[in-house]
Amino acid sequence: MANSLLADMFRQKVAKMGWDMSGEAIADISYPTGFLNFDYLNGYIATERLEDGTLHDYYDLGITDGSYVSFIANTGVGKSTLVCQIAANIARRFQTTTIFEDQLESKGLNQSRRLQLSGFSMDEYNKRYIIRNTNITVESIYQRIRQIHDMKLQNASDFMYDTGRRDFLGQPILKLEPTIYIIDSIAMLMPKDFIEDEDMKGKASGAASALIASNVFKMIIPLLGAANIILFGINHILEDVQMTMMPKKNPVPYLKQGERIPKGRTATFLANNIVRLDNAGKLKQEEGYHVAGHIVEASLVKSRSSGIKTPTRMVFDFANGFDPWLSLLETMKYNKLLYGGGASLAVDPEKNFKFSLGNFKEKVTTNPDFKAAFMSQVMPYLKSTVMKSQQTNYSVSQAADDILAIPGLFEV
Repeated sequence: MANSLLADMFRQKVAKMGWDMSGEAIADISYPTGFLNFDYLNGYIATERLEDGTLHDYYDLGITDGSYVSFIANTGVGKSTLVCQIAANIARRFQTTTIFEDQLESKGLNQSRRLQLSGFSMDEYNKRYIIRNTNITVESIYQRIRQIHDMKLQNASDFMYDTGRRDFLGQPILKLEPTIYIIDSIAMLMPKDFIEDEDMKGKASGAASALIASNVFKMIIPLLGAANIILFGINHILEDVQMTMMPKKNPVPYLKQGERIPKGRTATFLANNIVRLDNAGKLKQEEGYHVAGHIVEASLVKSRSSGIKTPTRMVFDFANGFDPWLSLLETMKYNKLLYGGGASLAVDPEKNFKFSLGNFKEKVTTNPDFKAAFMSQVMPYLKSTVMKSQQTNYSVSQAADDILAIPGLFEV
């Protein structure tokens, strides 16, 4: 049997030295985004030890606490819209969660659009959001995140909550309630000196600016985990102008030939997740789902919790944002998991629950029996998207039901 003498002595010693020295790694907890097909794609199977000593496996789904998530795409695919919806879906589950947004894009989301997408009342919106669109530099972002980090740790008891999960030793997993910080967009970030000094700004190379941004990100990452700050960084996929006749191979594996990401690779190297969004087809109001928008393929091109690279399908309704129910339906349709064809589809092989693409949303949100039948077909597929190497023979917990029960997640 292992002797815990050194471990015990060390813990007793550092316990007297404060939070910075005594802290140990705590099991990760994930927060559902409100889009089940994405959450299972980014999910994994975790194990906890219950009070009676038995081990219990469960799906841990969504965005990992205290992590940096990068969303990359071409212009107009819906990066800012999706991040806004995900942030609101996480925030509404907690009393103290605040969403900080640094908006560098001149054509970013306005207040009215953000209010609509979030689903918050005006009062809750004012309490949840802190937004700025001027004097944003890489240094000021670090300072603000540092300030959030310090305030939460100095008042930890005001933000602490019991996640309802336990670790391998059976100890309850306690976390600070999440805080969300959005940078829209990374491409526009500049160091303070480059903004204030016109001569330096004119002479500054992209490489110099990227180096400073990379160094600041390296200082930010440790603060995120300690204070449970989830950082969403929105970035653009740009055309990489080739100066030679022979096209060069892209050193970044998730970018195609002729593509590049602004501000260097460190900001994406440090990301816990990189989500790539691609336009996969146009939607017309008078056809199919009866929404004007497009199909978006969301690819988890980097994940430290899941190794799945296969994209999932999402429906982007220009008027109302990404639709969680239609995204689930599109996922089932794309993977040929529906029954029937044309205007007469069914969710079950017996065809007791029929629908058309145009009336599906109404049926699934107003008819409990139809909703139950649909989910009974969806859930086995979603569970199968978790990495095969992580699957074991066990009875999965009610994590999926808990997600579905979160107030407001699937309501427009």
